Amino acid sequence: MVTCSHFRLKILKILIYILILLNITILHSMENLNTDLSLQEAYSLYQYDKIKIIDIRTLHEWNMTGVIPKSILINMHDENYQERSEFSMELKNILSKNNNNVAIICASGARSKIVSDYLINEGYENIYNIPDGIIGKKSDGWLFQGFPLLEYKSLKEKK
Repeated sequence: MVTCSHFRLKILKILIYILILLNITILHSMENLNTDLSLQEAYSLYQYDKIKIIDIRTLHEWNMTGVIPKSILINMHDENYQERSEFSMELKNILSKNNNNVAIICASGARSKIVSDYLINEGYENIYNIPDGIIGKKSDGWLFQGFPLLEYKSLKEKK
């Protein structure tokens, strides 16, 4: 004869088993959401026009290091490092016109991670982060890999 408490225990075990399976599935699917591109991956995709790069650094940073040729330049912050109120609207306008894969880059990967995560949470697809950035956390970014950069001042003078 099965008692009520024995039956509840079996149900509880089954529920725990189901929760464990769901948790494993959720964790596995989150691992597949890794949107980081190594510098080599980003550069390779960039070389073959398979990705558009959006540089979200400040004017001062662009002047300091230069910018990636053909990248889209949108300042996330003003020169006082306050977020610009127009930033997300400008970003979304660019993304609505661009059906390609898009990678976000900043100086060292912190801002680009925030922005790429935000865009993914907003439902945008094919959004990537370049976590090593232009400079990198240990001076190992795009600039130090010798990947192409143009002097930003020359871009302003052409306009």
